[in-house]
Amino acid sequence: MKNTISISRIILIILAIQFSYLSAPAQSLQPDTLYASLFSSTNSAVHVNSNSGTEEVQAEKSENLFNRQLLSGDWGGIRSFLNETGFNFEFVYKADLFSNLYGGFQRGTKYLDNIDLIFSADLGTSLNWNNTNLTVHFLGNGGGSPCELVGASQGISNIETTPTWKLYQLLLEKKFFDEKFSVAIGLYDLNSEFDMRATSGIFINPSHGIGYDFAKSGLNGPSIFPTTSLAVRWKYQTGNGNYFQSAILDGVPGNPDNPFGTHINLNKNEGFLVATEYGIVELDEEVQKSKIAIGSWIYTSQSEANDIYSVGSQTRLENNYGFYVTAERILYSKFDTPQLGLTGFIRLGVANPNVNPVDFYLGAGFKFSGLLDKESNDALGLAMAFSHNSKKYRNVAEIKGEFIKEYEINFEATYKFQLTPWLMLQPDLQYIINPSYCTNSNSAFVIGSRIEIIF
Repeated sequence: MKNTISISRIILIILAIQFSYLSAPAQSLQPDTLYASLFSSTNSAVHVNSNSGTEEVQAEKSENLFNRQLLSGDWGGIRSFLNETGFNFEFVYKADLFSNLYGGFQRGTKYLDNIDLIFSADLGTSLNWNNTNLTVHFLGNGGGSPCELVGASQGISNIETTPTWKLYQLLLEKKFFDEKFSVAIGLYDLNSEFDMRATSGIFINPSHGIGYDFAKSGLNGPSIFPTTSLAVRWKYQTGNGNYFQSAILDGVPGNPDNPFGTHINLNKNEGFLVATEYGIVELDEEVQKSKIAIGSWIYTSQSEANDIYSVGSQTRLENNYGFYVTAERILYSKFDTPQLGLTGFIRLGVANPNVNPVDFYLGAGFKFSGLLDKESNDALGLAMAFSHNSKKYRNVAEIKGEFIKEYEINFEATYKFQLTPWLMLQPDLQYIINPSYCTNSNSAFVIGSRIEIIF
């Protein structure tokens, strides 16, 4: 109990420090307009299954606000009834507060928030369409931009984007052959299954979600947060967890000239993005002990090369492509529980230096779960992300009057603490070496915190 109180005090002190910077007159910043917002986080989706009937209603009444699994409860048994009939509703709110204490462009504080609103249906249970699932996912985002304070190309928060609401995913998935083979079609978040790691999911910096080399590809990025595209994905998974998956996606998600709302525009000139990944997984009683995956991606439509001589009729076109390898493993188990203890990850990627702004990326980190005790549901994370801006990309930018640094390194330390089953606090520290777009500073130090509420 003393540990819990101490952690809570630390979190409150961090929040107080941030709000002091928010109100400091030296910042001279206009307050950001706050928007109700949505954010894609398929990994944060919470499914709660409970028994229906009078006993469940009585159980809900006996629960207090702090020990219930979801803030809004079971809705008098309605939620359990819907789950039993194959329908599930998820509503997760996140908010970040980040302060740039020194370095970067300027000192200041930014607030941003998001909501993840997901409706999912097991159509086998509800409509007797066996092994078929439907996902409808709405999101929106709002608030300020910590990157404006720092000038970091890799970003600071993985929920930062243009304030808007949109339909993020509309996905129908069908499984065959004892559920070993599956096909999904619709609006699809590529990073929900490709280039993803369970270990790195704790970190707030965007580069640990999908490698920055992959994230910077394409005219409007690949089909990831905050803009997705139509796709067809197929996957084969063996009984021991090994898998092979591939996806064909629209080459230009959304509308690059209009980031607001949802836009679906299939144009043959935009081509496709083709992604593949093969993974080797080691399981121990259905718990993943290790995973090694290799992946590749290529855009079928050619893009203008980063060439100082490529102008006008002399424009040179090339396909953008890349490769990556990623691995994660349980390094130490605490309390003889595989889910608790130390895990580590590493991710390395390369991309075509003639087209892609980032030609090399390396990320690595550690996560320690159950730091206090096996009931605390807390986790500590330490990670590093290194991105290298290609020489040709920097040369072309210099001709345009822009200066971009050769590389950028982000160090992150974060601690995730569950106050109640539905309320999470996460203090976060980030130190950035060589913010790519900032010419007047060689480093920046950012302190932040995240709050997450599951309704």
